[in-house]
Amino acid sequence: MGHPPLVALLGAPGTGAAELAAALRERIPADSARIVPCTCVPEEAALALLMGLDLPCPPDRRPVQEAADTRLRAALAHGAMAYRVVYGQGAQRTENALKAIKDIAASAYPASAEGTFDMKTARLRTWHCEKCSDPECEHRLFTGLIKPAAPTPA
Repeated sequence: MGHPPLVALLGAPGTGAAELAAALRERIPADSARIVPCTCVPEEAALALLMGLDLPCPPDRRPVQEAADTRLRAALAHGAMAYRVVYGQGAQRTENALKAIKDIAASAYPASAEGTFDMKTARLRTWHCEKCSDPECEHRLFTGLIKPAAPTPA
């Protein structure tokens, strides 16, 4: 039998990928998935989670963090890999990551996702935009914020 699928946790420095990997390993059995924090996109990854830039960061480190995040997003786009952006702190981030893994696994492995990624049942909660892990949704949100407002007719 082959190796369990690789779940790559991608993150710029200081975004908590290693901490999230440890928390996910406690919730996802090792024979269901290999959870690995990475600084680049591994080709063998079945699923990818990108750490959001919402954790506290010293102002002098922010440019380095943002540049690394931009490189990771470009690599994900270039490789056409499905991924989700994970936000939150502590248990909230872990729950958001579990939901994202389940969502990606269900679309990537529709017939076998339920058995492939055996997780403890996550608590249901109300989701809000700031907790969304959909990169397309995030892109629309931030693109809308930076576009100049359309002129109003006089």
